[in-house]
Amino acid sequence: MKKRELNGLTSREIKLIRALDEGAKALNRRGVSQTSLTEIAKRLGISRSALYYYFEDQQDLVFQCYRRSCEQLTLRLNEARRRSSGTFEAIEIFIESILNEDQPEFAVLSEPSFLRTDQRSMIFKLYDNLRTNLADILDEGINSKELRPCHSKLVASAIIGLISWITKIHQTRDLSRNDLIKTIKSMLHSGIAADRSAPIHYTPFTLSPMSVPAWQAFDQEVMLAARQEAFLSAASWLFNLKGVDATSLDEIAQRVGVTKKLIYHNIGDKQVLVDQCYRRAYNFYEDIGTRVHAYKGSRIDALSAAAHALAEASMRSDIAPFRPFTGLESQPKAVSKKLRESERHLTSLYLEIYKQGIAEGSLTKVDAGIPAMLLLLPGTVEWLPKWLESFSDADRARAPWELTELYRLGLRPLYP
Repeated sequence: MKKRELNGLTSREIKLIRALDEGAKALNRRGVSQTSLTEIAKRLGISRSALYYYFEDQQDLVFQCYRRSCEQLTLRLNEARRRSSGTFEAIEIFIESILNEDQPEFAVLSEPSFLRTDQRSMIFKLYDNLRTNLADILDEGINSKELRPCHSKLVASAIIGLISWITKIHQTRDLSRNDLIKTIKSMLHSGIAADRSAPIHYTPFTLSPMSVPAWQAFDQEVMLAARQEAFLSAASWLFNLKGVDATSLDEIAQRVGVTKKLIYHNIGDKQVLVDQCYRRAYNFYEDIGTRVHAYKGSRIDALSAAAHALAEASMRSDIAPFRPFTGLESQPKAVSKKLRESERHLTSLYLEIYKQGIAEGSLTKVDAGIPAMLLLLPGTVEWLPKWLESFSDADRARAPWELTELYRLGLRPLYP
């Protein structure tokens, strides 16, 4: 944190800010279960007992980190609005002020259900106010024709999701924050389409949950696979909504309509379940990647189909892949290694697709590099489950189309 930002603060306030900074980093990388007051105290060079002067317990640490993040995001948005001379400039200033390397990392809202009901209600209210304020800015731009018509509520959710996504994963990528900021601004401005006026031709992929044909109803292996898929889809959905630590095996069993004992018998304990949810997610992403690569049509249409599939899947409880809200470093080494291998394969696959699109003239060149632009594809839809309850049925149906258009076209008007 810059020294000038600490001027005028008491010693206690400065120590609290530094503790919250360390707490935010730990929560973003390892999640609630692996973030402790002992760890924070060690990083600050103080005793664990001294931290109780600032936090009642781990839950209070998480709450204060989330609350401070909401307040900082809102403050940055208000400042951007005051400093800008137009809507898009305000969005750019907001993004830069949050993701700038000189700024402290904010705690991404990954596991709100770990909080008490009153704490959670306060955090959701703060986030809803932030999204409403951002949507209001978008509406002003639409009305003044500085931005193209769009669903401001969904787009505001996507922008906050992008900022959260980059905050979570930038430490694990060989990309500078400046490159990522530049790429987000470019995507939000003009999208990935080389010809933004070209009509939409893509056909969405069909996403279907695993089903068992009647003639296989007595095949034990098929039925076991179907039962495991039911457990993993239910767990993935609840983990995405609530966070891993706030979701119990009892809740998962109740959602499927079985006993917890049956989950232990078919999958294993909770850690094994989380590992399997990660593997299921990357199997889903690899399936989508394979279908994108084989897509019969332009590469802009192929990537549009991918964006649509990711958005649709994130809002379907029977399909939704587990979203890795905490870093892979929080997983066992064997699991982390497998997931990184899958990630490298997907990156290579999409890199080839994007290069083909540039060569054929359907995709725009990226100043900061293709990997940075591809990284935004999952980030656009990553946080949709967190807003799910606030979306109407019409919003949910529109979301895949709206967010695909955001990735494809950006926000500036299609015509002067």
